[in-house]
Amino acid sequence: MGLSQDRIKEFKELLEKKTKKEVSWAEAEEGANNLANFFKLLYDQEVIEKKRQIRLEKEPKGFHLEGKGYTCAICKRPISDEETWYDKWGIKCPICQKAINKRIIPGSVAKNDNSWYSKYDLESRFNIDRYAIKRFIKEGVLKPRIVPSTSGRPHVYLFLIKDNKEVLPPKKLTESQLVKEIKEDGKEWLRLEPWYRFVDPFKHLEGYKIMEYLKFTKDKA
Repeated sequence: MGLSQDRIKEFKELLEKKTKKEVSWAEAEEGANNLANFFKLLYDQEVIEKKRQIRLEKEPKGFHLEGKGYTCAICKRPISDEETWYDKWGIKCPICQKAINKRIIPGSVAKNDNSWYSKYDLESRFNIDRYAIKRFIKEGVLKPRIVPSTSGRPHVYLFLIKDNKEVLPPKKLTESQLVKEIKEDGKEWLRLEPWYRFVDPFKHLEGYKIMEYLKFTKDKA
């Protein structure tokens, strides 16, 4: 069921006041309903999470979740049913959960992904390719926590900031930024640009040793 006419009208007036542009009824109706659906999704998720917390009080060590559509908070692999494990740190796959149980990685990494970099993060935020990452690990520049797969091969690499505190900066310093772009048809679009497009990267991250190894990215920056 969509929103009432009064709600759509109210949203239309607020949007026009904020953008200082005329908004059609169709645009206002779509925007208002999208916003309402978004908040409903947040509410539904909050209800689900509350039920999980109540269950955790009875099963503090954790439990499997039913159904599909889950993602491991650490390796980002899609998981379902018996592949899931939920506890105070959130949702993990069996491989990452086993690494937590063995104290290879702390459980907190599942809750706070700002406390570590993945290989993808290093590639996308610093323009480091996988061969350079491998070399930096071998030379001891980067210290990874390696989660092993069932075969013993690496399942995922985590570069904890606390393990690399003189090398890697806080992730908030390397976050991409939204940039507004006006297309030929006059419509506004938003796109993400890497952090180093807005600052001198070597001044911005001065003091972090990773920059000593990234001079080859200066032209790209």
